[in-house]
Amino acid sequence: MPLFVWTNQMSVGVKLLNNDHKKLVLLINQLHDGLITGRAKPALERVFEELVSYTRIHHANEEHLFVETGFQGSAAHMLEHDSTIERVVELQMRFSSSEGLGAELEIMHQLREWLFRHIQGSDQEFVSHFKAKGIDAILAARKTLDGMEPAKESRVMQGVW
Repeated sequence: MPLFVWTNQMSVGVKLLNNDHKKLVLLINQLHDGLITGRAKPALERVFEELVSYTRIHHANEEHLFVETGFQGSAAHMLEHDSTIERVVELQMRFSSSEGLGAELEIMHQLREWLFRHIQGSDQEFVSHFKAKGIDAILAARKTLDGMEPAKESRVMQGVW
């Protein structure tokens, strides 16, 4: 049974970001399932690295949309991105040095709570703004013009994290 189940109530109304969130849920579940089934720690550490990497990509996607739509709360949300990356990296380091299933399962629960709070809390702050700015049309135009990759000028892609 997965640790984290995606529900429609978690939707932020933007397919790109929902897909990002679903991928993060999937990675957390892969870590959890690997722990439960006794997967080797190096394999789990690679999944954790992918989780950290994809968290950065997700934040870059959000930040690019903030710029495109002129979201007024972007500065505060970007500061939150900085602290969430720090938190996930801290959990990754704790996981790498942990010795025992109990400690590792506690880290999984903390990851679940972090992502749930991110989706249900702060990400909900920009949902109405994105809808008012016609985010679906913006993303459709971007998809046909230059793909769905995060902006090259993104703080995340420049290694500012």
